[in-house]
Amino acid sequence: MLNVETIPVTEFGQNSRILWCSDTKEAVIVDPGGEGEKILAMAKDLGVSVKAVWLTHSHLDHCGGVAPILDALNVHGGLKVSLVGHPEERMMRNNVKSIAQMYGMSPAEWYNCPEPSVTVQGGETLSVGNSSCVVLFTPGHSPGHVSYYFERDQIVASGDVLFAGSIGRTDLPGGDTKTLLNAIRREIFTLPPTTRVLTGHGPDTTVGEEKASNPFFTGAQHD
Repeated sequence: MLNVETIPVTEFGQNSRILWCSDTKEAVIVDPGGEGEKILAMAKDLGVSVKAVWLTHSHLDHCGGVAPILDALNVHGGLKVSLVGHPEERMMRNNVKSIAQMYGMSPAEWYNCPEPSVTVQGGETLSVGNSSCVVLFTPGHSPGHVSYYFERDQIVASGDVLFAGSIGRTDLPGGDTKTLLNAIRREIFTLPPTTRVLTGHGPDTTVGEEKASNPFFTGAQHD
């Protein structure tokens, strides 16, 4: 069984997640946007072994805490923890500090993100203990955005693609509204309606709820 622990981090209120298998206690961290010590403390409290960090995308609020977490686990912890992400977003990962400064935040509190040791582009199968997922390519909020769908557990970690009653913003570099809406229709809304959507910010929702009431798809908003 796949378990989900949510850790809101930074002033962005970003939902970093620890996904862990109750059978094996194996875990992955999804989108550690910052406050790495807080995330690692939760992993320790859960008694899980982190095997990887997965990125849905590489905006600073989703990858700004990757470097210290990998350092803590791989250098000080003596583990072999991989980083999974899309190859398209290298520029974002390389410029976390400068982008934070551009937003008026102290660059000392943010870390440029290393490049993934495992790259995904959609269609790959990954696992967390006894739970497996398929990588979905869901661009539009960012050019290399991916989501992680666990069919057996009916969970999709969708980052900033879809929110409760809304969608990800598309006014940042590489964003495109039409691309995002098409990705949601193609990759997310074709999942079972009871699928739990782990959003990047705010409360979780379900595929069925968003298909029925999200204003971007019911006609209340124009595409």
